[in-house]
Amino acid sequence: MKKLLSVAFLFSLLAAACNVPASIPATSPALENTTLPVQADQFTPAPPTEETVQSVVQATQVLPSPVAPAVVSGPGNVIQFQKNGTYADVPDVIASGASKTYSLNAMKGQIMSVSTFPGVPEGDWGYISIVIKAADGSILCPQAPDTECLFWRGALPSSQDYFVTLTPNGNVPDFVLRVAINPPGKDAQYFQYTDPGTGATLTYPDIFAPSTSVYGNYKSTPQLTLHLIDSKTYEKSNLSEAYIFLSASSNSQLVSTCTDPNQNGGGPEQVVGNQVVNGYTFVHSTSEGAGAGNYYEQDVYRMVLNNVCHEVIFFVHSTNAGNYEPGAVTEFDRNALAQKFLNVFSTFTIK
Repeated sequence: MKKLLSVAFLFSLLAAACNVPASIPATSPALENTTLPVQADQFTPAPPTEETVQSVVQATQVLPSPVAPAVVSGPGNVIQFQKNGTYADVPDVIASGASKTYSLNAMKGQIMSVSTFPGVPEGDWGYISIVIKAADGSILCPQAPDTECLFWRGALPSSQDYFVTLTPNGNVPDFVLRVAINPPGKDAQYFQYTDPGTGATLTYPDIFAPSTSVYGNYKSTPQLTLHLIDSKTYEKSNLSEAYIFLSASSNSQLVSTCTDPNQNGGGPEQVVGNQVVNGYTFVHSTSEGAGAGNYYEQDVYRMVLNNVCHEVIFFVHSTNAGNYEPGAVTEFDRNALAQKFLNVFSTFTIK
């Protein structure tokens, strides 16, 4: 079995090795009246990966006869979307020490997002760096020299071809490249995750993408990890990474202690109280930790339903803005980030 590992996880392991547990709470606004509009885009199923064998990630609307989301062809690895297609999950491999470039054409003003889901052998590490260049020579990411780009999302500057170059670092025998291009005039498209084992679902916008799990306070391994890949949220801020974890377990011992604080995770938890989300009552806990200028925040929500322990966790990793040159970074907007999390959480349901 493969285990997915990111650079972020390496940082978390280093923090754990230094006995600086990870987490910190974000303020949670009321959720009962929070709604998320769902754009009905054509369904194109994501190809199965290790993470999606038991848990299916798919576009929001299911059509009777789904078609492949895209075709990769030619020596330039041209990504061609099918008619009405709005995203592509491209499974591929790259030889160690090599890179691979994909090309696609898109229109000025369209919102494009690019992310990867690297497969890494258990106990090993690896990630994929991304370079996105336009045919006119402009570079979308990375935006600064001597930096690496692990994802990108933004409005395209002009109508032309764009080239996405992937370079694995560490041991990455396979991966899935996700490219989403929203229809003209649309600032988002939405995907729905369904866990066939429990019937739990979440609907999320393309500012998030499926990713590997980092070290957190979950009691069972996340079935879905969503990485915030909205470039603007990170730009010139002290936010390092942000995730949503969704997990569930029917283990009787875990179920019996489901809503108790998890003191064996990234940091000690404190129970805040109950939170009603879309009609479901969760026990809300928070956890925080710091070390070497890094801050970790976790908002943890747990409940038991039908003898299953359900967990939803918001994970935030930031740095001390005071450690940078004056004016180089600003504090990220905690309220805006919390709202992004809660917009997704408010769609939680069990069918």
